[in-house]
Amino acid sequence: MTETRPQDSGPLPEDCPPAGRRLLVSIRDLSYSYGETGRPALNRVSAGIYRGEHTAILGANGSGKSTLLNCINGLCRPPPGAVSVYGPGGELYDSARDDHLGRIRRIIGTVLQNPDDQIVSTVVEADTAFGPENMDLPPQEIRLRVDRALAAAGLEALRNRSPQFLSGGERQRLAIAGALAMEGEALVLDEALSMLDPLAREPLLSLADTLAGSGKTVIQVTHSLEEAFRCSRCLVLDRGALVFDGKPADLLRLPALEDWGFRLNEAAKTIRMITGKYPGVHITSFDPAETAAAVRALKAAPARAPSVSAHSPCAPPPRAGDAVSFDGVFHHYLEGTAFAAAGLDGADLCVPEGLSVALIGKSGSGKTTLLKHINALFLPSRGTVQVFGEDTADKKTDLRSLRFRAALAVQHPESALFETWAADDVAYGPRNAGLRGGGLVARVRDAMNEAGLPYDEYGERESRALSGGEKRRLALAGVLAMDSPVLLLDEPSASLDGKNRERVFALAGERRRRGKTVIVSTHSVEAAASFDLVAVMDRGRVAAFGPPRSVFGPYWKAGWGLLLPWTVRVARELDAGGTAVPLTAEELVAFIEGNFEGSAASSGAAAGTSPHGGRAAVQTVRPSASSSGKRRKTGIEFFRNMTFGQFLGRPSALRRLGAGKKLLLLLFLSALGIAGPHPLFPLSVLVLAVAVGAVFGNVEPKYLLRGFIPAFPYLLFLALLQMLFSWAGDTSFVFFSLGPVTVTGDELLRSCSLVCQLGALMTLLSLYTAVTPLRETLAAFDRALLPLSRAGIPVRDISVILGIALRFVPVLAGEAECIVTAQLSRGGRGGLGSAPGMIIPLFLRALERSETLAKAMALRLYHS
Repeated sequence: MTETRPQDSGPLPEDCPPAGRRLLVSIRDLSYSYGETGRPALNRVSAGIYRGEHTAILGANGSGKSTLLNCINGLCRPPPGAVSVYGPGGELYDSARDDHLGRIRRIIGTVLQNPDDQIVSTVVEADTAFGPENMDLPPQEIRLRVDRALAAAGLEALRNRSPQFLSGGERQRLAIAGALAMEGEALVLDEALSMLDPLAREPLLSLADTLAGSGKTVIQVTHSLEEAFRCSRCLVLDRGALVFDGKPADLLRLPALEDWGFRLNEAAKTIRMITGKYPGVHITSFDPAETAAAVRALKAAPARAPSVSAHSPCAPPPRAGDAVSFDGVFHHYLEGTAFAAAGLDGADLCVPEGLSVALIGKSGSGKTTLLKHINALFLPSRGTVQVFGEDTADKKTDLRSLRFRAALAVQHPESALFETWAADDVAYGPRNAGLRGGGLVARVRDAMNEAGLPYDEYGERESRALSGGEKRRLALAGVLAMDSPVLLLDEPSASLDGKNRERVFALAGERRRRGKTVIVSTHSVEAAASFDLVAVMDRGRVAAFGPPRSVFGPYWKAGWGLLLPWTVRVARELDAGGTAVPLTAEELVAFIEGNFEGSAASSGAAAGTSPHGGRAAVQTVRPSASSSGKRRKTGIEFFRNMTFGQFLGRPSALRRLGAGKKLLLLLFLSALGIAGPHPLFPLSVLVLAVAVGAVFGNVEPKYLLRGFIPAFPYLLFLALLQMLFSWAGDTSFVFFSLGPVTVTGDELLRSCSLVCQLGALMTLLSLYTAVTPLRETLAAFDRALLPLSRAGIPVRDISVILGIALRFVPVLAGEAECIVTAQLSRGGRGGLGSAPGMIIPLFLRALERSETLAKAMALRLYHS
């Protein structure tokens, strides 16, 4: 074990190589600073990474982990000679030299945190082939590499799917497949698993284990000590300095862990407590079976723990009133398409006022959908949602007022920040609620301080310049500032280090102690165990709801696709027939002491009650009947109803027609609609597209128009903007004049034409994509461009640009939805009034996405 002080550079890697290991990366006295900050991101770091090694790089947010990786792969330019990469034959490559970066990136494949920032193509197979194609390999070799990479990543059955319709875990596996297809010596995962649930992470962690076992060098950047324990070596960074280099088991024993920003989960606490109490016990992984085996070595027979008291799974907990209730709620995504899915499928739930509830469930189980129904961003397709007794679908309900009472912190908040300055973003909700002056400043100050972003330091910083962890805390501060009776947090701790995760859940607990109702979705069952109630989401339904000891005890179902808390899994390994449900390290150690040393087991480890005395594991909900007048719009219909890119797959004459012919028809009709001098031209094209779709495409008119109608206010806004600018030579009749603004007959005609043209284009694209798979479109486009390659035209670059453009349309639509969702959830008015507030942040976010995508393409050897 090597523990170094921050001011030390540490031993140079060549001075003490492990026996039988060859150096792959040499880092010598590396310091690096970003131009806009005075503090070095890396401070005299020296280390070596060896071939065949499975290495974890750990540290708190902002400790320098990603900067270190970027200095290795050349995205950041280190000082000459500070970072060297060795080729298979011992060739030496310097990360500071442009002419060496191609070779370095062939040796080291990198996977970034967010898969959407690195997927280039619109088809899984084509995206996997992107790196090998840039290596100028023969087509047969490319096909073999793609086949091997897809098989290793478990994506063989999805090779023809569009990434748009993959789950988060599947998209991350696609990003890994793209790196594997390059078949370099090393694979680097830069927090690539931090946004996935535990079961989605497990296959990818197993893949990393398998790759490391086969001799490939694997480097994992992570906040998770549990993931680090699967590696053979750990490097820990703290404020840019290398402070630890050694084995994971040695790391866990260090008292400085907390000082470096780590917070021990219950597994790490238990292992530390057991190994400290019993010096002869050695535990080298977080595998519950290994911990149980070490405990059994104490040579004592387990005694039975007290049973959890039996109770009816359908009895609701006692409560004064319900803050939130769901009665048979259904909600469907992409209805009528080949990718239709149920977000909620008959969900029933009652949340008592003043309690905390953790929503758990695997990805896609309905957690986010349920939270958005509480905040009235979504309305039920069927069933009733009530918030403080108000039916969200009742036309008499003021949704804006309801959202002030149930504030939502959305998932992926880095995409939802829309104000320029940090304090202004936090002030958005309270300002909409009417707070002004000193009261508003005090509210913003308190919220930012609580979220760990001191107002005096961060208030005047640009929101977009913050780190990923700081953006997440800023979004949390924006919701805390609303001081609403119900606080809704959607995966608030994702991608945060241990210290900031602890802060987030402490804030949730503090709000609960103030009498607020707190509902948090989380992938962490350990965190869920600290809440009053736990709701398990499974395939759109609330499968269980009650105190943690009941949910994680007698009513637990393996079919939910979740893992029990680590402490409970260890207890079950120790005593398979027992009923103990220890939820903390202290309870588990007490259970071990009581059963293996002869003393009484801790009663808390098996009690079947919750902090509020409720005993429900599942409850059936029947709220009162709602009003007959139903609302169908919430403000985000345009994004929910986008049909571009959705292939229906229905048999029809248009489906059988070749993609090339359909592409020509699309271009012809688009040109006809745009070139026409009168609004009747694009309007005629729109009507023709709807008629042709109904007769020859088996596509209903309402499907083709469902994206255009909600988008009409935004199109109208663009038309009004156009009317502000005069055209030279316009002598038509003046309808209106106010100062520099003059509205003429020709301007009205042009504005009407713009709306009709955009509507016609949206309808044509919806029809085309409904009857044509994306892979057929790209293949037809490649065939059309092939003759141009003989003239020296860069056909492949054009094809790549087209693929990126097609991929960016749904991505940017998703970004726009995040911004509008964040505005509406904090009292924004939505509709036409929200368009100006969305355009600038969307433009900035598009630039950020483009910059990140350019880096990802460079890592896969693309040179434009």
